[in-house]
Amino acid sequence: MSQMDYRSDIDGLRAVAVIAVVLFHLTIEQFAGGYIGVDVFFVISGFLITSIIAGKHQRGSFTFSSFYLGRVRRIIPPLIATVAVTFIASAIILTPDDFIRFARSAIGALTSTSNIIFYFEAGYWDTSSELKPLLHTWSLGVEEQFYLFWPAFVVGALALFGHKRFALVLVIATIVSLIGSLIYSAYDISGAFYLFPARIFQFAAGAAVARLAFSDELNQISLPGWIKDTLFVAGFATIIACVLIYDHHTPFPGIAALPPTLGTLAILLAGSFKGGQGLIGRWVLCNPVSIWFGVISYALYLVHWPIVSLYRYETGLDVDTVEQIILAAAMVAAAAVLHYGLERRFYLRHPSGEQRKRLAPVPFAVRTGIAALVLSLVAGHAALTGGWTWRTPNLLLTPEQIQAGMRTRFSNLPTACRIQNYYAGDSRCDQTDMTRVFFLGNSHEPDGFNFIRAGYGEDSDLELINFGTLNQCPDVAQSAEGGWTTTAAECQTRLDVFSNPDFIADLDYLVYSANKPFAGNKDILLAMMRWAREINPELQIITLGGYINTSIPCARILNESGSTAGCASSEFVDYFADAPEAETLYQPIMDLTSVFIDRVDLLCSDRQLQNCLTESADGVPVFYDEHHLSLEFAEMAGRMYAQQNPDLFQLDSAAIPTPDTTARAGEVTTADVLYDFATSEDAIQSTPAVSAEPVADGWRLERTGLVGESTGGRTGVAHIAFTGDVEQSFSGRSLTVEVSGFAENATDIWLQYSTNEVGNSGWRRFSVEPGAFRLSFDYDVAQARNGGGDYLGIAPLGAPILVQQVRISTQAAN
Repeated sequence: MSQMDYRSDIDGLRAVAVIAVVLFHLTIEQFAGGYIGVDVFFVISGFLITSIIAGKHQRGSFTFSSFYLGRVRRIIPPLIATVAVTFIASAIILTPDDFIRFARSAIGALTSTSNIIFYFEAGYWDTSSELKPLLHTWSLGVEEQFYLFWPAFVVGALALFGHKRFALVLVIATIVSLIGSLIYSAYDISGAFYLFPARIFQFAAGAAVARLAFSDELNQISLPGWIKDTLFVAGFATIIACVLIYDHHTPFPGIAALPPTLGTLAILLAGSFKGGQGLIGRWVLCNPVSIWFGVISYALYLVHWPIVSLYRYETGLDVDTVEQIILAAAMVAAAAVLHYGLERRFYLRHPSGEQRKRLAPVPFAVRTGIAALVLSLVAGHAALTGGWTWRTPNLLLTPEQIQAGMRTRFSNLPTACRIQNYYAGDSRCDQTDMTRVFFLGNSHEPDGFNFIRAGYGEDSDLELINFGTLNQCPDVAQSAEGGWTTTAAECQTRLDVFSNPDFIADLDYLVYSANKPFAGNKDILLAMMRWAREINPELQIITLGGYINTSIPCARILNESGSTAGCASSEFVDYFADAPEAETLYQPIMDLTSVFIDRVDLLCSDRQLQNCLTESADGVPVFYDEHHLSLEFAEMAGRMYAQQNPDLFQLDSAAIPTPDTTARAGEVTTADVLYDFATSEDAIQSTPAVSAEPVADGWRLERTGLVGESTGGRTGVAHIAFTGDVEQSFSGRSLTVEVSGFAENATDIWLQYSTNEVGNSGWRRFSVEPGAFRLSFDYDVAQARNGGGDYLGIAPLGAPILVQQVRISTQAAN
């Protein structure tokens, strides 16, 4: 492997990566996948670092001390400066509770462990994460751990296998680490995002291309420019596509990390042939603007996020276009100051005599170490002394009180039966002649438990059983045998009990408690409840409605304003459950619900946000973070509800709601038939959940998987699409929808009209007996504006059905 010369196209590629990250962090919606810029940096690092180490090793000039000293000069001085300035700004702006977390992250940034610290804190996509000024240093932690590990790996591999077989070693390392990353992503997506082992494949892939790029064989190949440009365009287009298509819903890294990795490899390879990049590659990457942004890319990466994060912390999460432009200009200016004022003073490829004296290894290492140590000690003092509460003498809630309040919401859970102990002889479980109440949900499951326990816990006949939240259960699915599975061993223990039909049969009530309980992402919880009801038809389901979510912690609002009233202010509230019927899963969940506890109706006079209760009777805030109810507030709400509804657990099976719509026999008189499926050329489209097969006298539909609750392009059920003239004929009209066919056995059937204008309208559930059926419902179609198409969703929930006719007409006059 020969020595690598400077490649301006790599600086241009750095510019692409850092600009993608900056646009993402400016919350420009069109660039929601800009976080993949970090992956581009990882591949570039693997390419460059391997080139440097292997090249020097081949010439006999590589030493570990010179390598690490070079990395320290490149990375540490600008990092220390950024952390120091951000520390001063954070000490002025952040509340003590947030300043404690910041101080810990500052220590992590200075010790190359910030990725590990952030892994153990909230997830990358949490709102609270958007307000952590040093969050972006997680990627530096990964890079620095790579620098620590990789030189020994490269030198060892070269010593064992030689330069000729080194490429094969790198390819094997890439494949093995990629497989490991994919497996780990399925198990712990957050760990795969933050932790170095799950990212090795990106560094190794860059290293493999580096070995190829600097081989004598490749250096002598002079490819036509159009071939190199084709390779470049393919790689560049892949990266840009990921930036534009990916968002926070994309499971990442996992398989989604492959396209940006491959795109980066293609660009690096295109510039590795004799003559460098082709015409298009040079035009995009090697122009002065791209090169300049690439040169300052490290400084820009360091300064951009503290500026955005602290600005949003002070002014609110949302930034408009003008603010985005101003913030971008501030980032570039700060990056230029950091690069030219500091970075270039320490990272010089060919220092002069005076510069060599200033950068002498021992004095430089001592000065750098002292600066990092002093800053770490100051940060440690702030973290250990309550976030310097002396900065805010009028503080209403100290960090200790906030943390204690957040822990207290779990304090009563040990009084109940834990599902994993149900058959383990625990005296709190499986008690004789008890009414069994089972709690299921996400991180709000404890809120439901505290609510019910406070209101009804004195009833000695109630046995309360906690699942333990579904949040620690990744990739929950139903097995072919009907049980429930996950990739987490601890959660599987709980799911094994839940999957036991005898356990479900023992239950009398299921209390469903979740944040945003009717949101589309609660489909697994819905499926679990539906399955439980199928096992135990007498099971009564109590659904707790949602309440309030704020964009910043309620405790911070209290400390800054002196009142919890701001926790119900439109300035800070980003979700209010005043109209649950408009949410995606409202109808299917309500179809299962025996009792709906509407907490907005209970706690908000006239259902108005400004009238909502925001603290308990003794002044404890509704929640300390953004939405998890404090113990005191949940208990107060539970007692209020119990006073109004003392007989909640005295219901009998007659209270279980039946399907909300029944089949109507006979013809429905219509004024004007607009659509007739029996005579049209349309087809019923299958999905993995419901198969649709044309047969002699209609279409046979059979449930084949987990039925979803949305239609259209992401439908979870079979559907008929209406577009063009048909859609226009429905626009703005009141319609009657009729579906006729034949059921092999008794079954429930779901029907839903969905329009692109207003989203799905909620499912209608019908019960049919074996034989012919004719179902109908009315629906008011919104005026078509988007032209996105309408859909009719059809799903048999039990036995297969034959659909013979779908007729849509204007509603008949009464």
